[in-house]
Amino acid sequence: MNFRSLTLGLALGSTALAPAWAGPGDAPAGRYLVRDVTVVPVDTDEVLAHRNVLIEDGRIVRIAPAGQRLRADAAQVVDGRGKYLVPGFVDAHVHIATEGAIRDSKDPAINGLDLGDGHDYDRQAMLAFLKAGVTGAANLGGSAGSDDDLLRLRGEIDAGREIGPKLYVGKRINGPRAAVAVRPDGKPVPASRPEAPTTAADGIAAVRRARERGYDFIKPYQFLNRQTYLAVVEEARRQGFVTTGHLPELGCASCADRAFAFAHPMTNIAHSEELARFARIGSDLAPAEIEALAQAVADSGASVTPTLVTLRTIVAMYVQREVPAVPDGWQDTVDPVTRLDWTPPANRYLSQAFRDQEGADRFSAGYDFARVLTRALWKRGVPLTVGTDAALPGLAFGVSVRQEMIELREIGLSPLEVLRAASLNAHRLFDPQAGSGAVREGERANLVLLDADPLADIHNVGKVAGVFAQGRWLSIAQIDRQLAQGEAFERGLQRQIERRKADAAKQVAQ
Repeated sequence: MNFRSLTLGLALGSTALAPAWAGPGDAPAGRYLVRDVTVVPVDTDEVLAHRNVLIEDGRIVRIAPAGQRLRADAAQVVDGRGKYLVPGFVDAHVHIATEGAIRDSKDPAINGLDLGDGHDYDRQAMLAFLKAGVTGAANLGGSAGSDDDLLRLRGEIDAGREIGPKLYVGKRINGPRAAVAVRPDGKPVPASRPEAPTTAADGIAAVRRARERGYDFIKPYQFLNRQTYLAVVEEARRQGFVTTGHLPELGCASCADRAFAFAHPMTNIAHSEELARFARIGSDLAPAEIEALAQAVADSGASVTPTLVTLRTIVAMYVQREVPAVPDGWQDTVDPVTRLDWTPPANRYLSQAFRDQEGADRFSAGYDFARVLTRALWKRGVPLTVGTDAALPGLAFGVSVRQEMIELREIGLSPLEVLRAASLNAHRLFDPQAGSGAVREGERANLVLLDADPLADIHNVGKVAGVFAQGRWLSIAQIDRQLAQGEAFERGLQRQIERRKADAAKQVAQ
């Protein structure tokens, strides 16, 4: 697939064609008029019917009644009749598959695959997000090569040389598990270093290195001991970083306890499951404990990314012993490398070791508890965001955001509240200096055009007519066409993987 051939003129109902995207550095800024559309700003309960929306240089310039004449010379016209314009969705917890991750992989079936030099693999993932109306994605840590790839890709998208969601790249900071082992195995704890800190000094150094590298936020992970966790969270705050990640381990001499973690909170907690883990210490999960836990989060000021669909998918793999099918129409967006990662032995959720671990029989109850807890958080006004943990087995990029939105609707959030969780709340978390993310004049044009009213039925968020990504219009037909053009590249990857499997089988047979 070659993005240089991408033409922006085939918009839904377009009456003016924009020039072709000729090459890096010369992407058109874009001037668009969305005609006679219903605007759902999402920051209030307003619904603005029959509006013309003028977009220029990546910003919403004007929102006016359809009967009011707008000067829109040379603008590409997008027919909004019967459609709904809402803020673009954001996946607030994702692990994006990149070419860098493949290069870093130790799996002989993956490492060394010929990926070409056109970054086609990365582009397919970006298109999958856009197909679902996801115009922002926060990557919560990966390998060194994967992070390098994402930082490069973030810059290319921001500069208009690539199409994709706005990327927020997080740096995961974690200590060695042995440093917080509840049952020490007798092995010495590895010496502290910024790559795996066990001291406050190395935790601070890790945050400062992340600032130098240009990361957008910090992901503290659960095997940071008490002093290092505190140092990472505090230094991140001093450096102006958002923190979103896992709560620290409990139960060891150097671990944080629950009161300590809430007294020194991250900006955001990356899973409701993390809170469920905290609740299990000395608790019978009584309703009073759920209420107390939810209140502790509210008092701390932290927001939460529940990732309910993640836990539901893990439970399904545990119970059914297979990966749940992705929604209809999305199978082809799962690339061959990801499909391989979803199968044994790479998929640990289907392993016997996963089934045999302590507490595995409580997985299903844990999902139920996370739903009840998330509802309690919502009722206390704790800001919620939509995250998926894709590409965890069974969760495809893009469409899994829709699945999580449905999860939140089912626990009681109104459709408008779900839309806020999927857009405004994430903008406030990851990009607070860049506006609210609402459909308002002056805001960035990261928008979704829907064929049906999402306030009437949240499932209508799946009826995407097109997106404005960084202010550039892509109809769903364009996105699908670009995805189809990348299928030849993915078939080539599949053939490479199959040859490697065949060669490995021959070696075993010999």
